[in-house]
Amino acid sequence: MFATWPATSHLYPAAPLAWALQSAGHEVVVASYPALADTVVAAGLTAVSLGATADTAPKASLPDDELDGLAAALGPGPDEGHLWEFFRHRILPVLSFHYPGRAPDAEQRAMVDDLVSFARDWRPDLVLWDPAFLAAPVAARACGAAHARLMWGLDYFGWIRERCARLAARPGGNPVGDPLVRLAEPMHRRFGYDSDEEMFLGQWTVDLMPPRMRLPLDTRSVSLRAVPYQQTSVMPPWLRERPERPRVCLTLGVTGRERFINSGVPLSEVLDMMSGLDVEVVATLNADQLASVGQVPSNVRTVDYVPLNQLLPTCSAIVHHGGFGTFAAAAAQRLPQLITGALSAWDRGVAMATAQYVESRGAGLAMAVEGFTPEVMRKHLLTLLHDPSLGEGATELYHDLLATPSPADIVPVLEQLTARARG
Repeated sequence: MFATWPATSHLYPAAPLAWALQSAGHEVVVASYPALADTVVAAGLTAVSLGATADTAPKASLPDDELDGLAAALGPGPDEGHLWEFFRHRILPVLSFHYPGRAPDAEQRAMVDDLVSFARDWRPDLVLWDPAFLAAPVAARACGAAHARLMWGLDYFGWIRERCARLAARPGGNPVGDPLVRLAEPMHRRFGYDSDEEMFLGQWTVDLMPPRMRLPLDTRSVSLRAVPYQQTSVMPPWLRERPERPRVCLTLGVTGRERFINSGVPLSEVLDMMSGLDVEVVATLNADQLASVGQVPSNVRTVDYVPLNQLLPTCSAIVHHGGFGTFAAAAAQRLPQLITGALSAWDRGVAMATAQYVESRGAGLAMAVEGFTPEVMRKHLLTLLHDPSLGEGATELYHDLLATPSPADIVPVLEQLTARARG
């Protein structure tokens, strides 16, 4: 059983592994909220709907004064500040709706109770769970299944657990406690379980992030190659023909489509930057993203949606927000990448990690949010198109992916770990 947060960007990385398990003869289901059911079915997988339609809008989490106190006690360094900011302002508010740190309301109980009830009836051998889906290890323990996290990005959860444990070991201890425990403990107690390490980090972790991109954490991990998956569609006629000029993809990823957050950099300026260049730009932007854009340059084609696995083989370069799914799709096609968190305000920590990794492998260029200008972006794009060393680096990045076990490769590993955990 895969237990997945109701976001397309969390489901898609899991789809190739789910297929690999099905192809090996295992029964596979994907449990989530009803809002994700159609997307699961479209991916060729069996959906199990839990509770009511989810409201995933961020909610108030722990009191600001407590979080301020924890931040002061943790003292995140210059290279960790973005981790704390994302955990505090993105992860905690989303978790707080589902795991509120108090007795849950009827809607919150319905999701958890449905998941536990289904797990007890269906009795999976293994539960692979989204790290944000904290009800999944409860369901696994309730039915006696082995369970492991399936990462979709940087391990913010493992990072905060290690930092809070380190703080608790100091004189004076942790004045606030682990915020994950604070939110999820009432759920654990309701089912008679302790808030132990497995409830937050699983019995092991399946990690899609390249080893060089991961945070330095003491977790047991199984490496998994990121095999790009996107929603399928009929190939448009214009995409069948070879482009007459270098083609550049501009995208904000699937999260940008579903949850467009103003990054402070107008898209009109980004598109204007492309004007006059001897390139054909394909910008995968929907109506919401284009609402503030006036005149689109003549060399820019805007399309509401086209799968990257159809578009990228025809491209010479890609400009994107740093999302892991987009990175993996570009790496699989050996494309030089220009990455900037200025294109999305949702997860600049991931953008930073992705950009630094791509740049360190000589496969692209990174642009920090600070000091971002369209002029510098234009200069970087021209470098991307004309510097052959970046193409060579993109090939090395592709080889990095090939050196990581594929979904089919790790099926026997998961079988052995499951048998041992249940043994």
